[in-house]
Amino acid sequence: MVYSITQFENNLTNSLVALDNNFITFGALVPIPCSITGTNTLTLTQNAVGLVPTPTIAAYTTDMLFSGIAAATNTGAVTATVGSVGFINVYKDTAAGPVVLTGQEIVAGNAISLRFDSALNSGAGGFHLTSSTAFNSAAINPSSVQINGNSTLTNLLSGNSPTLTFTATPGWSSQDQTFSITAGLASALPAIGDFMLVNPPSLGSSGVDFRGFVQSVGSLSSVASAATIAIRLTNAASASLASNSGIYRYAALRTVP
Repeated sequence: MVYSITQFENNLTNSLVALDNNFITFGALVPIPCSITGTNTLTLTQNAVGLVPTPTIAAYTTDMLFSGIAAATNTGAVTATVGSVGFINVYKDTAAGPVVLTGQEIVAGNAISLRFDSALNSGAGGFHLTSSTAFNSAAINPSSVQINGNSTLTNLLSGNSPTLTFTATPGWSSQDQTFSITAGLASALPAIGDFMLVNPPSLGSSGVDFRGFVQSVGSLSSVASAATIAIRLTNAASASLASNSGIYRYAALRTVP
């Protein structure tokens, strides 16, 4: 099908046939609404009941776009035709290029669009699928992730992960340590069950800290954002923490089952 646009201004020789051709050309430039039937073999029908009328398409042209509502969820590779123009493969776009569908990319009741590309299938032509579910299975596996333009997390693992062997020692109630905490906000105060990491001022520079979980909370004041908590040491047989002056740094982790 050849598309062309004819100018009519100050030209009385152009026929109404040229005007009809203009409508066909402009109709092919916009998404063409279709009804869709089928699961893995789709038939798209123009001018179905309730749809906006469009010029009938007799041949596919690159970038021609067809849209509609899927009638069923595909279970594998898909082919599609608009009217009786001819069935061609449907592809989804990936980081490695267009690939045939495998299943679940088209979901019943979801809107989809099919864009014709004459270069697909080694020049035989095909449709690019656009849908909200076409890219759900695409893997994201970067070698590194940059956070806020500064810090970079890099994946250094390769091959099989090493086997780690350790012995877990139950926390001793005799090793409970009591701390008085004042937070900027009451919501920042730890609660029973929170995991805590406390760095005393005398040991922080050497990398030593006190790890445990909050066993109890007393003297809680949401107004003053302060509380007295008891922390039970975990995974250690014994420990002692001498009182010393300075600022104690702490971090609390709350896990939700």
